[in-house]
Amino acid sequence: MPRALCLSPEHRDVLLWIQSGQQKTADEIAELNRNVDAQQAELRRISDQIATLTQRIEGLQNPAPVASPAPAASLPPARTTSKPAKRDVRPSKPQGLVSVGGGPLTAEPSTEQRGLPQNACHMRLRLPTTSKTDGPPS
Repeated sequence: MPRALCLSPEHRDVLLWIQSGQQKTADEIAELNRNVDAQQAELRRISDQIATLTQRIEGLQNPAPVASPAPAASLPPARTTSKPAKRDVRPSKPQGLVSVGGGPLTAEPSTEQRGLPQNACHMRLRLPTTSKTDGPPS
């Protein structure tokens, strides 16, 4: 006599519930295994792409050697005369006033012509300050 037939209805329900849970778990494990297999295949594909890109980068960084030039017999003879070195000719710096914007320039009077002492450039000017009430300078 099979053992399941000897179980009480309550125990039979528990057994069916356990078996159902086992089947669900087996199905979930099978799905997880399929997902793992798919991820591993994707990982292999990406790894292959990385290897290909790495080879391309290395090829760009270390270009293949260029074919050797044609035999020396076909080259024209080398010139033995040397040319004088080219001098770098630069325009001379302008003397005096230079207009940057294109406007007319007038010479500024010297400090003596303006009636200022020679060391006037080193003097500090003290400007009047205004009070906070917009009144006249103090």
